[in-house]
Amino acid sequence: MEMVSTCSIDRVLLDLELLLLNIVRSRYVPCRDRVRDTIKRMKFLKTFVMCARKSTQSNDLYLQSDNVAKKVSLPSFLSCIEDTFHKYEEDIHSLSLRSKAGKRLLKPEIQKQIELLEQEIKLLKQEIIQIYFALASSRSLQSNSWMTDDELMEFIDFILQNLADLTNGYMHRKISESSIYAALSSQFQALEAKLTFFKSFIPFGKLRGTVDIPALLLAHFEVVALNAARLSYMCSFWEDEDLHNPEFCSMIYEQQQKITPVDFQVYEIYMDVLRATRSSKSLHDRMRDKQILNNFNDCLISRLWELLCCSSSFVDSMKDEIEILYAGLRFLRSILREQQEKMDEQNEKIGALLSEAGIIICSPSLNRVKEGEVSFSGSTEALDCYDMLSNTNIHIKHFKDQISGSSIIESLPSFHSLRAPEGSKTFSHMLSKGKMPIAHEVMVGLDDEVEKVIERLVSGSKQVEIVPIVGMAGLGKTTLAKKVYNDSSIIYNFQIRLWCTVSQKFDMESLLIQILCSNGKQSRMDEELKNLNEPELLHKLYQRLKTKRYLVVFDDVWDIKVWNELRISFPDEKKGSRIIFTSRSSNVASQVEYGGKPHNLRPLSEKESFELLLKKVFGKEDCPQALHGLGMEIAKKCRGLPLALVVVAGVLATIDHDIWVWEEFAKSLTLTMVSGTDQCKNSLELSYEHLPCHLKACLLYFAAFREDEIIGAKNLMRLWIAEGFVEKIEGERLEDIAEEYLMDLIGRNLVMVSENRSIGGVKTCYIHDLIFEFCKGEAKEKKFLQVLRGYDELSIFNEPPNLPRLSICSSEEDFIKSKLFCPYLGTLVFFDATPGRNKFKLLNISFLFCIYKHLKVLNLEGINLRLKELPTEVESLLCLRYLALTAWKMKFIPPSIANLSHLETFRLKSGEKISLPDSIWNMKKLRHVHVRRVCLPSNKNVVEILCTLHNLDTLSTLCLFRRGEENILRRIPNIRQLKIFNCWGKRRVCCDMSRLECLESLTLGGYNFSGSREHVGLSFPKNLKKLCLSNLGLSCRKMSLIEQLPNLEVLKLRQRSMDGQKWELMEGGFPKLRVLTLEDVEVVEWIETDLDSDDYFPCLQQLKLHRISYLEMMPACLGRIPTLETIKMNVCGDGVKSLVWEIAEEQKNYGNENLKIIYGKY
Repeated sequence: MEMVSTCSIDRVLLDLELLLLNIVRSRYVPCRDRVRDTIKRMKFLKTFVMCARKSTQSNDLYLQSDNVAKKVSLPSFLSCIEDTFHKYEEDIHSLSLRSKAGKRLLKPEIQKQIELLEQEIKLLKQEIIQIYFALASSRSLQSNSWMTDDELMEFIDFILQNLADLTNGYMHRKISESSIYAALSSQFQALEAKLTFFKSFIPFGKLRGTVDIPALLLAHFEVVALNAARLSYMCSFWEDEDLHNPEFCSMIYEQQQKITPVDFQVYEIYMDVLRATRSSKSLHDRMRDKQILNNFNDCLISRLWELLCCSSSFVDSMKDEIEILYAGLRFLRSILREQQEKMDEQNEKIGALLSEAGIIICSPSLNRVKEGEVSFSGSTEALDCYDMLSNTNIHIKHFKDQISGSSIIESLPSFHSLRAPEGSKTFSHMLSKGKMPIAHEVMVGLDDEVEKVIERLVSGSKQVEIVPIVGMAGLGKTTLAKKVYNDSSIIYNFQIRLWCTVSQKFDMESLLIQILCSNGKQSRMDEELKNLNEPELLHKLYQRLKTKRYLVVFDDVWDIKVWNELRISFPDEKKGSRIIFTSRSSNVASQVEYGGKPHNLRPLSEKESFELLLKKVFGKEDCPQALHGLGMEIAKKCRGLPLALVVVAGVLATIDHDIWVWEEFAKSLTLTMVSGTDQCKNSLELSYEHLPCHLKACLLYFAAFREDEIIGAKNLMRLWIAEGFVEKIEGERLEDIAEEYLMDLIGRNLVMVSENRSIGGVKTCYIHDLIFEFCKGEAKEKKFLQVLRGYDELSIFNEPPNLPRLSICSSEEDFIKSKLFCPYLGTLVFFDATPGRNKFKLLNISFLFCIYKHLKVLNLEGINLRLKELPTEVESLLCLRYLALTAWKMKFIPPSIANLSHLETFRLKSGEKISLPDSIWNMKKLRHVHVRRVCLPSNKNVVEILCTLHNLDTLSTLCLFRRGEENILRRIPNIRQLKIFNCWGKRRVCCDMSRLECLESLTLGGYNFSGSREHVGLSFPKNLKKLCLSNLGLSCRKMSLIEQLPNLEVLKLRQRSMDGQKWELMEGGFPKLRVLTLEDVEVVEWIETDLDSDDYFPCLQQLKLHRISYLEMMPACLGRIPTLETIKMNVCGDGVKSLVWEIAEEQKNYGNENLKIIYGKY
């Protein structure tokens, strides 16, 4: 009988895919997910039809259901499927054509067709599951396969695609909350690995001379494939109502058990095939043959990795040899990745080596251990296996030695043992303790450049115009753009200003979120934006810019692709909107649509270079006259490049201001060092070599982060401490010493300040991209840190035995596929490289705890762990000092975390309430705990027996649910930074912080409410420097308790922090307050007790007003405070703006001409 075609299914599937594509392009959201799910199920159906039509020679099958046998003709069943979908072809095709033509489709007409298709698919469900079962059962009773080799491999390809659909999002929406989701996904990964091995084994055997793969082996492959297809098909119908259905879960489990066990006779057949191979026989072209070798080698590495991860006396006895074989196979992988012609002659030897390795990895002995059946430690089998391992390792080493002198090896990445530099035992220098760095960059000269750019932005055509700023790296393009962006005339002329940094590698969704959040509303916008896809974000940006005169800056553009994908979101309504591009490439600027003539940034003149050098070295102080000539000579050698000048200035600032010293420095600063393409690199090397040892380690550590990343200073310093870079000094806190290190690097102009903290110090920082590249290269050369980006680098990376630090930026798929094994790794930092936001969702991290038992730092904040609880295996990381995770669904931390006796920092990003175990209070070295909502034991008797954590420095955010829980504060007497969220209810709140004498920063909040509250034990410690209040409902009459705090420098009063309309300042209050923020407070009268007294806010520098609408009176003293520098307003009423301008006029009358009134972002 003629085989049945899948034409109808193929055509319907193709039209559905085109329909989905057009829906996404048109940002037409309705029915999108339903169409996508229907496409997935159609693909599962196509897999079945493809399988069944190759099995039509079986004709009649007997399906068992409720103990009743039902006879089914397979050809007739397939014809029925064809006829069923044939009748929908025309309607689906019509929808596809109309969507392609841009015609708007109504939701009901799409929904109707999708529902009809889904009904038909569901009607077929039960019979297809039974047919898969019948086919697998009939195969298991025979020793012959009914498919050819090629047909079987095609079938496996279809199944692998189905499994990928299940694990890449299809199930996530349906069963992500299910308790068996992680286990099921893990099974899918194991099943995928098994099918991939089958798929690689067949062509490898043929390549190595096996003409016919044994029929029994092919039959085994076919049975496993059929059971896998049945399992994936069943799971494609996993509906919400099945999540807690014991019968359905039991059926899934039983199906898994059909796939897992392996007849160990099969392993003997594997070994017979591999032993029989004698020489390679080319099946295709040379590149295809090499790919066959590479695929089989990848599967061997995967199986070997699983062996290394399992624990048994058999494996342990041979672990050293297994690790050598693992490293050898990864070496062969790097050889196979080479594209050189001379590599072809090595394929024969590599094939023989892979056959040897395959015999070992497929041996029944190892696989019985792997399946958990038995241990063979000390047996004859173990000794034989050990001998085979040793011999194979010798053969691989011999092969490596043979080609070690060739250019092939020289061209491969070479990684060696990476060790941290030894920290100096004593200080041989004085740490720089200069002035607090400011967030904006120093700009010297180029005033004419600024004026030219501003002129182009505010005048000319009303059409949208792009102004490209072009110049070499380090020339000051970003600095110029920032200067223009923040100019008062620009702020006045444009209704909305947005900024984004693009860089070489960009992700469109992340870039759109960056643009949308650059107006200073990130905390509020983040929740709204994070669930939007790319088309929705593009539409959101279009709506934001529509009807407005806008200025948008794209900083560091490398590819015109970014603009081509974004330009649809930039409306041109003839309002004079402008876009700035900064780029190193003139080619990018010339390709821009709407682009004007590129503004080529000139180098600094010799005079400007000298001026910049002096400002960076001496600040506001005068340069000694004797050094002027040498300074001019040094500046001249920098060739007008601001980056080179800044770096050189960083060195000059740290050496003696002596003529002889500067002469020697000027001589060493050769023309070669600052000329050509390597000028910056040589300057950076010079700067690096002038660093003391401990600062070199701190600087190189920046390479662990991503390019252009804004790094939290506190978190960075905690990482330095965990790494052991920060030297202990008697009587000083490690955090204070680390801050001095950071300030020293900033003072040397190697690290830039992004934002300062309101309480003093640096909040965020970053390094220039050229310095980043330098650090990355130097870290690798100094064997300090290895950075791996993407699968190409992950796959060929040959792990050295003592690798200390590894920073990975990868997709989930590439990371899992790479099978890295670095058992002695000290630091693992992970970032998600998957396009989109939070797409990397690792389901199981237990293997990390099993392999990397020597970790001191584990930073997984860059990926989302799809876990509800932290695995108990975390207890194996006994050396761990720093643990950072992102797991938005995590609720539970196991008591075993207390085994991490060296843990200093614990960070967890979770959207759930976290209950920390009682055992955490036994962790004596714990210093910093950052969890969004932390719950601690509330039983008074339990609290009394808890240990006291004298070292705990930071805790956020502690949730207090009932009265008495504040007693827990007695157990953290030395806390310096604390965030508390009161969950008592809407009327009561705990405010007794008097016991915390070391407390410097306190954030106190609670549920939103209306009216007054009862404040239990209202008291604040005297050492408090920063206080943030929200939803506290504190009576205005009680504000004097805060005003009397002698050391308070920063006060933030947010929504409903106060109750009342009249706030009367106490004379002599706020003696040290520098920054005052009022946000969403409903005070009407804000006045002082004595209008003529100046004893209010003697140190106030910044006043920030956000969403203040009701204020009618402000203290008259604000017009007379000599220290006042800025008043920032955002979303304030006209009456408030008038009051502020009255204060500004009064300040002018008192001689303060420099007071800045700023609107918008703060």
